[in-house]
Amino acid sequence: MEPLPGRTPPAPARRSERGGKRLRQQLANSGSRIEQIRHLTVAVLAVGGMLVGLMLWGGRSLSIDPTRRALDEVSPPAWAAHDPGDDTYGSRWCLDECRVRVRTWNSEGKVEETGVEYWEALMRDRWVPVERTRCPGGDAVDGCFTRDELFLELWVVPKSCEDRFELCTGSEVTAIVASQAAWPRLAEEAEEASGGPGG
Repeated sequence: MEPLPGRTPPAPARRSERGGKRLRQQLANSGSRIEQIRHLTVAVLAVGGMLVGLMLWGGRSLSIDPTRRALDEVSPPAWAAHDPGDDTYGSRWCLDECRVRVRTWNSEGKVEETGVEYWEALMRDRWVPVERTRCPGGDAVDGCFTRDELFLELWVVPKSCEDRFELCTGSEVTAIVASQAAWPRLAEEAEEASGGPGG
């Protein structure tokens, strides 16, 4: 078909130049979108990893009884911490009664040196000593400590032997850890055990 009079058909070179420019622009836009998707993917993976880590850490914290964790962190020398044994009662969520954990150890050392080692271990673990009268055991305890919402009673006594003719050496250590919310009940039980007004 012949062109109309007075109109010049567009030059093929110009059409090709405009098409190439449009193609370059589309490729640039496509590359920019791909880069944005890549950055978004990396960000999502990073946040997901952080959330998984927080969930694992939080789950572990919730699954471990704070009284157990507190005693596991106490680190006396090996000779003063043989044969650890635990006894627990109550609820860690303080349903009906609060959790109380009693841990015992056998020590090769005498009462005095064993007591010193446990005092130092508790102080290293950020337990703060308070007046013994504040603990349910009263003046009879070898140490009374608090840390956060917990309190700890420390008892160190000579090792007991079933056979009176057996040579008894060493000592026995007992640590009682509970929430401070359990103090009133434990104090009442201690008073009853001692034959006080509540007995």
